[in-house]
Amino acid sequence: MQLVQKIRNPADQFRQAVLANMACLLAQLPTESRFHLLGAMPMLAAYRNAAITEWQGAENASAADWRAATIQLVSAEPDWPLGRILGSGFTALHLHLLLTLLMVEEDRELAEFVEPDASLPTLGGLLALWRMHSGNDDPVAVREALSDLTDAGFAEAIADGAMRNDQRYRVPAPLAETMAGLRPHMVGLVLCPPLPKANIWIAPQSGCPHPDAVAGAIAGGSTRSLVIRGPRRNGRKHFARRVAQTAGLAAVEVSAGIVSDPLQWLLASNIAYLSNAMLLCETEPGPGETVAMQERGWVDPFVAVATGLAGAVTTGRNGATLTITLPLPDISARQALWKAAGLKGLAKEISALVLPSGNIGRAAQGAMAQAALAGRGTANAADVQAALRTLRDARLDAIATRIDVERAPDALFLDSDTQGEFEALVARCRQRELLSDSNIGVRALLSGPSGTGKTLAARHVAQALGKDLYRVDLSATVNKYIGETEKALERVLSAAEELDIILLLDEGDALMAKRTDVGSSNDRYANLETNFLLQRIESFNGLILVTSNDAERIDSAFARRMDAVLEFAAPDEVRRLDILKRQLGDGARVGAHFLEEVACRCALTGGQLRNVALHARLLALDGGTVISDAQLRRAVEREYKKTNTACPLRRTLAAVG
Repeated sequence: MQLVQKIRNPADQFRQAVLANMACLLAQLPTESRFHLLGAMPMLAAYRNAAITEWQGAENASAADWRAATIQLVSAEPDWPLGRILGSGFTALHLHLLLTLLMVEEDRELAEFVEPDASLPTLGGLLALWRMHSGNDDPVAVREALSDLTDAGFAEAIADGAMRNDQRYRVPAPLAETMAGLRPHMVGLVLCPPLPKANIWIAPQSGCPHPDAVAGAIAGGSTRSLVIRGPRRNGRKHFARRVAQTAGLAAVEVSAGIVSDPLQWLLASNIAYLSNAMLLCETEPGPGETVAMQERGWVDPFVAVATGLAGAVTTGRNGATLTITLPLPDISARQALWKAAGLKGLAKEISALVLPSGNIGRAAQGAMAQAALAGRGTANAADVQAALRTLRDARLDAIATRIDVERAPDALFLDSDTQGEFEALVARCRQRELLSDSNIGVRALLSGPSGTGKTLAARHVAQALGKDLYRVDLSATVNKYIGETEKALERVLSAAEELDIILLLDEGDALMAKRTDVGSSNDRYANLETNFLLQRIESFNGLILVTSNDAERIDSAFARRMDAVLEFAAPDEVRRLDILKRQLGDGARVGAHFLEEVACRCALTGGQLRNVALHARLLALDGGTVISDAQLRRAVEREYKKTNTACPLRRTLAAVG
């Protein structure tokens, strides 16, 4: 027996295999029973005629002939789903049972043929139908084969409390679709299309492994698992898909929810194996966490895991696992990525943005959309910055707030030493990649009393560098449950690295307090949080500014890890006068003598002086006038009342009277 026409695709193979399996089951029946069924079921007769038409010399074929034809048909294409079933260690009996379970859902009349009065085949019905397999009645072999299919996840028993022989069986719908040559429909699973032929791989840094080389290791069989570490949106999954495509594999991507569910993971593994595909998943364990891939059961697809730099990942195999790390792209790689993304003219100008490769592509698309919206043919640097702001990250938004740096901040008045340190900090941020070839992060501590300009200085740094500034909300970060604080910090620090923003850790001494002797469990876990933050800040590849009202409370180990320490002191008389003049503006009508008196007598901080100027302006607006001596005096007195201290200004006769 042989097919009249050559099979063209997996769907064609599936159709022919189901027809041949149906003909085999019919041929196993006694002649009288067979003719009775064919007369009572017109569709069954039509299917048999279709099988005879498709196979030359099939008119008088025996069950053994049809079994041999089915195996020949499936074995002809070993990389198609049905062919991979035989290649996985399953026998011909497994295949025939599987085809029998599959064909009952193709047509209701086929289901009636397999087992009348039952919606799905039962164990008892299959044993009754199956006759003369391999020349013997062998119910034990059928039971064991069905058990194998169930254990391997290729068949599932419907849990309805029935007796053993009445237990119903079916093939999971996504697997049935895969074997039928269709795209499987499963929540959290995507069969990825092939990468474009024009796709190129741009290594993030020199010395990074090339995906084609990794594909060679797969083809050689030296590994069945790949772990790709690095920041999110840095080409980890793209690297894995390039490896798969070069190795001649498709790619099946699954969500983290499937990874954590053993039954779903088994189903996804089977789909990947039948599709001759790499099973690709992404997971982000926190510090101290371990994500363990489940064992893959009967079949063993190649597994690739994209993950961050924290936590541990086990792939569920005893064999060798290949682990590679994709760092953030260096400046030359970023220029190439910007050019490849379509911003060739801006590549050099915006290459100072230290972004993951995926975010470069997204930002480029967003920038071109911004330019088109404005009616311009080409994007500029402002479009790129605007596009970056749209790449919101839930990890960042949950515990950090963006500070507006687009509007010009208030003037920053610093003494000469602090001004020099401030300028050095900005320069270090600009030249950070040239100063280090490993860790390019910049960490700065801004210490001083409240209101002396620490947050204002952070805004000036962000504006000077053209970067966004986010303030971390410590109330949303610190958690009473063990390990949760570290996870929250890891999430926000990782997100800041990936978006190349400046992170402001306000009132940082709440997390960076000196470690104490362990007198209780609270001390132990507080010290653990401090130790984690020490290590994470040291490995941080972004820009982080930490403010503190009391530097003495901060652990000395943090100070050693800071690249810059800026001490902010309360302004002296000269700087207070400058701040007042700037805050009051040119429209004020305050006498120079009184203005100097306020600057000399009132030892207020910059923040307090700003409050004074705002209240004086409010009084002037309410009275319909300009700011005068009287309104400034009232504003100063109000500021002192807020702190419950006496105002040092000399009282006027009107006030005494």
